[in-house]
Amino acid sequence: MIARREFVLLPLQMACAFGQQPTHSLAAPGSSPALKRLRKQIDSGDPRSLRNFWNSVSAAGTPLIETIPDEPEFSLVTFLWRGDGNTRNVVVFDGVAGFEAKDQMTNLAQSDVWYRSYRVRSDARFAYNLSPNDSLQPFSEVKTDEQMQRRLAMLQVDPLNPRRCPTTFGEYRNDCSYVALPGAPPLLWESSLNGIRTGAVELTSIDSALLRNKKRIWIYTPAGFVRAGERYPLLVIFDGDRNVRWIPRILDLLIAHRQIPPTVTVMTDESAPKERGSELACSPQFTDFLAKELVPWSRDKLHATMQPHLTVVAGSSYGGLASVFAGLRYPNVFSNIISLSGSFWWKPQPDSQAEWLTRQMKASPVVPIRFFLEVGLLEDDHIQIEPNRRMRDTLVSKGYPVNYSEYDGGHSFLNWSQGMADGLCYLLGAKSGHKS
Repeated sequence: MIARREFVLLPLQMACAFGQQPTHSLAAPGSSPALKRLRKQIDSGDPRSLRNFWNSVSAAGTPLIETIPDEPEFSLVTFLWRGDGNTRNVVVFDGVAGFEAKDQMTNLAQSDVWYRSYRVRSDARFAYNLSPNDSLQPFSEVKTDEQMQRRLAMLQVDPLNPRRCPTTFGEYRNDCSYVALPGAPPLLWESSLNGIRTGAVELTSIDSALLRNKKRIWIYTPAGFVRAGERYPLLVIFDGDRNVRWIPRILDLLIAHRQIPPTVTVMTDESAPKERGSELACSPQFTDFLAKELVPWSRDKLHATMQPHLTVVAGSSYGGLASVFAGLRYPNVFSNIISLSGSFWWKPQPDSQAEWLTRQMKASPVVPIRFFLEVGLLEDDHIQIEPNRRMRDTLVSKGYPVNYSEYDGGHSFLNWSQGMADGLCYLLGAKSGHKS
């Protein structure tokens, strides 16, 4: 089995040499042995061939996962759609496909079978959607929230795949389907909670003078929580509308197995894309809210720690960008940073140079903060992977403690759920060197 962690703290000279081999590629039409057999059955005039094929697919679930001769570290992954007389196209989105409406399925002639096959490294885990009769509009052409809402409405879960995970798109989408290939390591959130005491989750809000609104938040308190005695480590995390589906379970498991101490958690709401883009894109106002209002509120209401070395700020995508910015701006509040697929490509308008935060980090004096960073090998090289590597290189060159890794997966809460668990163990766990 291929290890999930590609590297941690590799020497800088190795960074550009590592990870250049693609972990997935498009397979030629007709590569699937199952579809080859079906093609022969149809050509032979077997009237039961399609019915038997779909019965078999329905029982096993999709996509089809098949071995590749002489390549044990790769699998052939074939996405399927059962079309009808009105089906003009079917597009695969996310995961191995990206978001530009370019990965259209092929119709198997004289059948209702639509398919698209990929050669994928067998430790991959990724989310995806399907879109029948898609508009074929590239996401790069979608400019407004209203346009994005209409565009995302075309995407569907795979009706023959029972596996679901939260979308990356907040209130504009519900769930995605996902694939876990045979070599993919287990995810913590899939572990049983039998016999484990669970914490409590509450939806509430905080009145913010700095944001000039009432900010919705979800709070998690561990089993046995009391507002007395030693204060609890604090986790502040963004995108609470989706993370509330994963994080409490992960915390319950980590705490029960004594991988981290009992920890209180506040999850902020950025479910609307416009709000998310405003607050998480290196906003001084939002970061002031975190440090001057949310953390003091947590200390008062949740008996949270007064110590920055026991306080973690965490997020994914824009949330990863916001986490690093918060640590740089308020190291006396947050000295532990988790960035999962951080959007370090970002730049403010009208700045013409990308990766603004990496440049700020390079120019700033070193402060007492530690980092856990990771990014997926199925993400875009130029937008996600390379900027994350450059941020890693910058942090290491300045002497910051950094745990950096790359996993075989995409830009998805499916993968970030495990990254969050790994990051918390690194920053708060028994081996972290921190004591509560």
